[in-house]
Amino acid sequence: MRSELREELANYLLNHCFVIGNLDSTREKYYLITNNEEELQTIFRPLGYSIVINRTLRVAQLVNLHEWGRVEFQKYETILLLILRLLYVEKRETLSASEQLVTVTVEEVEAEYNKLNLSRKLDRRTLETALRTFKKYNLAIAIDRLEHPSARIQVLLSIMLALPEQTITKAYTQTREYLLQYERAGLNPAAEELSDD
Repeated sequence: MRSELREELANYLLNHCFVIGNLDSTREKYYLITNNEEELQTIFRPLGYSIVINRTLRVAQLVNLHEWGRVEFQKYETILLLILRLLYVEKRETLSASEQLVTVTVEEVEAEYNKLNLSRKLDRRTLETALRTFKKYNLAIAIDRLEHPSARIQVLLSIMLALPEQTITKAYTQTREYLLQYERAGLNPAAEELSDD
């Protein structure tokens, strides 16, 4: 592989985490990575990174073996990411195996968000900011302008790798423990909910 191409792929992985084979904009990069995996691994191994390729999902991802350098999303970005993952799983179950594109609407995202009864309502700016971040990491892309409830968002299958089942289960268990501690202490977690906006 040419050194310029190797540099381009390495930098893309460092900046975007995920490369998706089913996405037009990254398909070529995905195949270059899969065809030159060992060569790219030799670049990243000394730095403590590994390229993990999920050939079933057709996603390549760069993983830090020491769990350093992880992206830390804002609180509402995290909430929206979890909502998009939930909607992705629900939609994926209803699609045929040949359909690759999973889209959700702003209305569906808002409906799930409102179920959480958070004190802060979901506004367009928060959603747009989160989607810009998600696009950077190849997790979700706004297809339409987010001005109407029917505006579509493409949720990419990399969201399943960004939030694996065991991570969600661990977070759920920790949240349950915190809620029990609040209850035992006589505090109302809903009143203190998301006070560090």
